[in-house]
Amino acid sequence: MNYQNDIAILILAAGKSSRMGKPKQLLAWKNTTLLGHAIKNAKAICPDHVYVVLGANTEEIKKSVEDTVHFIFNENYERGLGSSVATGIGSILKTNKKYQGVLITLCDQPLIDIDYLNQIITSYGKDGSGIIATAYINRAGVPTLFDKRYFDELSLLDEDFGASQMIRKYQKDVKTLDPKGKALDIDTWDDYIALI
Repeated sequence: MNYQNDIAILILAAGKSSRMGKPKQLLAWKNTTLLGHAIKNAKAICPDHVYVVLGANTEEIKKSVEDTVHFIFNENYERGLGSSVATGIGSILKTNKKYQGVLITLCDQPLIDIDYLNQIITSYGKDGSGIIATAYINRAGVPTLFDKRYFDELSLLDEDFGASQMIRKYQKDVKTLDPKGKALDIDTWDDYIALI
């Protein structure tokens, strides 16, 4: 399988960062921003198939992005992650590209690196699991790769469930990977300062 053409990467970056108090997508990280870093990692794997869902502060964030990506605007971003997943997958389904899977990631997990994203994609190619998810202490979550058979249902998600309800519903189809501490979220200014 040529993953560069068969897998799309969907970066969720639509939130208004209410706990941060400023757009966390634009926080400085490694000579770019949190979102810029997530995009660079994604483009290293799937150069032409990176989609970014924006919502709050769309124009300001767009101006900060140096790489060429497919932007998707979620007008219902205040409904939460599920809404952004649905909007992103819905837009991808409207393209003429026949993706085998979509890898969903967040812009606020800066320790997620190219190696880990590649590990997810490689695992998907190996054992036929329909969902490759990241293991957390009491749950599985993003980054998660979903096979195309889940696309229609993902495109109907709403509210703040994100992909987690799909992972729970299809638990028997899920393989989880240990991110080895890389899946830390930045939600507050203190989180950001601590990581820096």
